[in-house]
Amino acid sequence: MVKMLLLSASCWLLVVTGCCEDDVFKTQEEKELIEALQEVLEKLKSKQLPSTEKKLGWLPSCDVGQQCALRKGSRIGKLCSCPGGNVCNFDVLKCV
Repeated sequence: MVKMLLLSASCWLLVVTGCCEDDVFKTQEEKELIEALQEVLEKLKSKQLPSTEKKLGWLPSCDVGQQCALRKGSRIGKLCSCPGGNVCNFDVLKCV
């Protein structure tokens, strides 16, 4: 949503500034709209998008023999994903 708003606002701003000179704006409302869009763009630039590490479902990789899961009562939660060709053994909770 934020990326789409940023993209559309920046495209609109490029079209307006590319085809018109600053002193040729027809109305004061257009100038105010462009200033408001520039403020929004500056605010959106300062926001930091979530890194890939914080995305849902993403697990860091672990080495062979390292603990890859954690038992919480009757449930087992994965801590990391084992490298290619290896699997997480849920009996010993390690990559084998």
